[in-house]
Amino acid sequence: MIWYIWAILGVFAIVFEIASPTFFATFLGLGFFGSALLSYFMEDSLVLQIIVALLGMFVGAIVFKKRRIADVPSSKVGQSDEFIGVKGKVIETISPEKNGRVQLVVPVLGSSQWDAKNVTDVTLDIGTFIEIVAIHGHYLDIKPI
Repeated sequence: MIWYIWAILGVFAIVFEIASPTFFATFLGLGFFGSALLSYFMEDSLVLQIIVALLGMFVGAIVFKKRRIADVPSSKVGQSDEFIGVKGKVIETISPEKNGRVQLVVPVLGSSQWDAKNVTDVTLDIGTFIEIVAIHGHYLDIKPI
C-alpha cells in the first residue's frame, strides 16, 4: 500500500479525535502513522503494515488504559457522597416511623433544608444536632450526634 494512504488515514483519525470526547481515535492514528512509516521504507509488505497498524493501536490503548486507571483520583468532590458527614439540626420532629425536616449548616446540592429519615430507633426532637449518613435523591438519612 502506498505510504501516504496510511498517513491520510492517520490524519483523518487525529481530526476525528479532536471532534470526539474519547482517546480511541488517537491510537488508530498512531497505528496508521506507524504503518505509513513502515510502508515508506518497505512498499511491498501490506500484511506487515496491517500488523504494525494493529499493534500500534493495541499497545497505545493498553498503555493509556493502565495509566488512566492509575491516575484516577479517589475524590468524592462533585458527588452526593461528598456531603456525608455534614452537620445540621432538626427543625421538624423525626421519629423512626415518620420523616421530618432538617436545617443543614452547609447547603447540600443547592438546599439547606431537607426532608430527613432517622436511621436510629430514637425520636429526634426540634433542635437536636444531626449528621448526614446518606443521600437518597430527595431525602437524607441522618443520625444524631
